[in-house]
Amino acid sequence: MVDGMHLTPIGSRTVLLEPRDGMDPGDPEAYAEPLLQYLQRNQARRLIYDLKNVPVIDELYYAWLVRVSALCQIAGIDLVTANMRPAAAYALALMLTAPPPFTCALDVDSARGVARR
Repeated sequence: MVDGMHLTPIGSRTVLLEPRDGMDPGDPEAYAEPLLQYLQRNQARRLIYDLKNVPVIDELYYAWLVRVSALCQIAGIDLVTANMRPAAAYALALMLTAPPPFTCALDVDSARGVARR
């Protein structure tokens, strides 16, 4: 278990990440290594990052998602975000200057079926 995150293997070498209220995206070093270790221990090939409890994605949170994406790319793991709230998606769209380095899906079930890039 990683503090601030609920991680669950959901089959087919896929791990579901649900951030908790106590997670601080401004302190990526507290999460990056334990997250990668968990993914490697579970031989993950896909990480589904469930954003349903994230009300808004600001620059700080987006930087965290980019960091998770880079970590996943290095380890050969696909990152798919799911359940992004419309307000969070809108805020994210306003600040993006390039496509995000991860795939987005409507929900967790859809994220399971997203093809690898």
